[in-house]
Amino acid sequence: MVAILALVVGLLGYGWAALGAWIGMGLFLGNLMLLHESGRALLATRTRRQGQAMAAGSSLGRFLFLAVGLGLIGVYLGREALLGACGGLLISQVTLHFSSCSSTEASG
Repeated sequence: MVAILALVVGLLGYGWAALGAWIGMGLFLGNLMLLHESGRALLATRTRRQGQAMAAGSSLGRFLFLAVGLGLIGVYLGREALLGACGGLLISQVTLHFSSCSSTEASG
């Protein structure tokens, strides 16, 4: 879906926004990797309190990762690339959500 978005936006003449869409997908994949690693770490925790602290720290860390990433895109590549990155991030998240909804409906 992000490839289609980037292609259409690029053909409309917004090259920086198309690049931003690919960067947004990269941010999404980085966030997904961090989420996977924090999930693995949560499974290895010994106490509930330790798990709660780890979940809170992980959530803040992923938030900061996205905030700093998008901030750097806005500063160095400009507003058009920033909007493209936000769009790529949104499309990636929505695609993941709908694919997980359809897989749970099929199994249930």
